[in-house]
Formats: sequence, C-alpha cells, structure tokens
Amino acid sequence: PKKIIIDQHTKWAEQQFAKSELGDLRRTARLVKLASTLANESGKPLVNIIQSAADMEGAYRFIRNEHIAASAIAESGFKATTEQAQTHNLLLALEDTTTLV
Repeated sequence: PKKIIIDQHTKWAEQQFAKSELGDLRRTARLVKLASTLANESGKPLVNIIQSAADMEGAYRFIRNEHIAASAIAESGFKATTEQAQTHNLLLALEDTTTLV
C-alpha cells in the first residue's frame, strides 16, 4: 500500500475548504488540492509549482469554471475561521492602517 503523508499545508487547506459548497465533491477536492499546492509554494507562479500536465489542466479548468462562485470559496474560509476562533478565549483584532502613497 502507498503511504500518504499529509503535511501542514494539506491540513490547512482541508480545514479551510473541505466544507466548500461548490455543487460537486470533485470541485471541492480540486480546491483543497490547489489551495494546498499554492500554500506550499506561496509566491510562485502556478505554472512553476504544478508538476503534471493533468494537474495543470485541472487547475485551469477549476479557475475558469463558471459554476464555481468565488463567494462560495470565501464563505468556506469565513466559516472555518469562525470555527477556529471559537476555540480561543481571547482574540486580538489587529489592523494595519498603513497607506502607500
């Protein structure tokens, strides 16, 4: 049997997006995989971090899919953040008020 190693980026992506309501479980799985990959290689272009042609095509299909609403992805993140915040007794709301001129 193949051993599967789950790293911190995958755990984070699952916590944030596994409950996304995108109309199809395959879309949600693609979102989790894409978010994990992007988090693991943050700051790099998508074409430089996705290794296989099939995964690249899947990522572009996901991005271009008109049936996936950005608001549904955001809502999943908001809900996950709310759930995580409820486990703490004290929360700090920090704000950066710096402006670039």
